[in-house]
Amino acid sequence: MKIKTLELCAVAMLGISVPALSSAASIELGDTTLTLGGYLKLDAMVSDYEARPSASLEPLGRDYYVGPRGIPLDDGSGGVTLTDFHVKQSRLWIKSATKLSNGETLGTHLELDFQNSGQGNETISHSYSPRLRQAFLTYGNWLFGQAWSTFQNVGALPETLDFIGPTESTVFIRQPMIRYTTGRFQLAVENPETRLAGEPVATTDDNRIPDFVARFNVSESLVVAALARSLESQDGPAGGVEDSTIAGGLSVSGKVKLGRDDIKYMVTAGTGLGRYLGVLANLDANVDGNGEIDPIDSVAAFVAYRHFWNDKARSSLVLGTFDGDGDIETASSVHLNYLYSPVKALTYGVEFIHALRENADGSEGSMNRLQFSAKLGF
Repeated sequence: MKIKTLELCAVAMLGISVPALSSAASIELGDTTLTLGGYLKLDAMVSDYEARPSASLEPLGRDYYVGPRGIPLDDGSGGVTLTDFHVKQSRLWIKSATKLSNGETLGTHLELDFQNSGQGNETISHSYSPRLRQAFLTYGNWLFGQAWSTFQNVGALPETLDFIGPTESTVFIRQPMIRYTTGRFQLAVENPETRLAGEPVATTDDNRIPDFVARFNVSESLVVAALARSLESQDGPAGGVEDSTIAGGLSVSGKVKLGRDDIKYMVTAGTGLGRYLGVLANLDANVDGNGEIDPIDSVAAFVAYRHFWNDKARSSLVLGTFDGDGDIETASSVHLNYLYSPVKALTYGVEFIHALRENADGSEGSMNRLQFSAKLGF
């Protein structure tokens, strides 16, 4: 058994304050190479809300900017300021690559963190359960398993201390799929799920048709992805509604180099995008007076400029916006940070976030957050 150290690109690690490279341990067992890596991260934040977050939003909305639904609406109470420390974003992954006799490589990827855990509390031990992030295998041009949606361009997400960043304005979703890649072109069938507006919100998981995604990676600076999906309710929890309709959208994103600096961007628009956009900033569809599914239109965009002050320090300014015709009408956020890496794998940072939402009924809410993070990749 031979152990060595590899420098691996951390592009798939989203919303984290790390340099582009981190160290990972690699073990060679015959024709198989196992690689273990991850990071430890402390987040400390002070958040100012116009109303106390509801129980349904805790601890999710206090751990990171979970999107417009994580911003409490102003209830006239005068607001509340809360301080939170956690290490839930800490992550562990293991990969394998096996050389086969036919010349192909069989790969696997398993990734865990502790975010969004429904177990654990802040009373004594702060113990939280691991959760599955990604689990997939690759063979030739094929990927089978749970990974980032083909509709999402991971490389376009800006470098923020917040777990996601401009949540309201980005495509952000992982799910099981079958994906085929040839050159710069990708086709995928992915897990379907319809969420309809109602009281309470109805979730239907009885879709008959998977979601379809086609993507063309023109270059690092331009990625175009198209989504087509069937929104369905088969007389289930949606209150007797039995209907289906076709929906989908288009997303254009990329990273443009400006010397050492860069600009990242994403523009997404469509109908019935629901859970794909803004972490369910709006639901997939309403149910009209005739009991038919009416997809919700939405459009969102963000732009992020990252400036390198020197070899160890950098800052990002991120602006994001969302507009839809569901219960949340508009949302936006601003992120400004300063990150310092005394050594390649270690990063300290501070970030200010201002986010707001406005509902179709005129109610509003906002959040201001100051966040400090320390992260060590391994």
